[in-house]
Amino acid sequence: MRKIRVLAALAAMVLGVWGGLAEAAVRKFDQFSIDVPNGWKVEEDKENYTVSFTAPDDSAALTVSITAAENGSIEDWAKAYQEELKGKNLQKFPDGYMFQFENENGVGCRAIVSGDGKRIMLLVALGEHAAFDKMINSLAE
Repeated sequence: MRKIRVLAALAAMVLGVWGGLAEAAVRKFDQFSIDVPNGWKVEEDKENYTVSFTAPDDSAALTVSITAAENGSIEDWAKAYQEELKGKNLQKFPDGYMFQFENENGVGCRAIVSGDGKRIMLLVALGEHAAFDKMINSLAE
């Protein structure tokens, strides 16, 4: 649980999103729980261990993906994700890595890759939203 909380604090700092979260409800998924603001759309892909959260006006989205860390270091996983997403500017932080990429529509995204030796978490923010900070800080096992 500590690793997810450390990742959440790191991600909030790196993504540079701050602001209020009016009302939220804790939602539990297979690998984690998170506070989801009222009105946000939630799409769960259980087969790929991915959950996407989209703002009511579709202006921003946050995606959390969990993968079993079978082989390789966090750095190996970060480089693989960066290559897959055609990212740039891979940066190391105390508990993970960050890079930027553009989605298929040319929208800028930020990705954080972190893990605890058993699992790798990929957190992707598309756009910016005041709710991101509290959502990310609420992530727990």
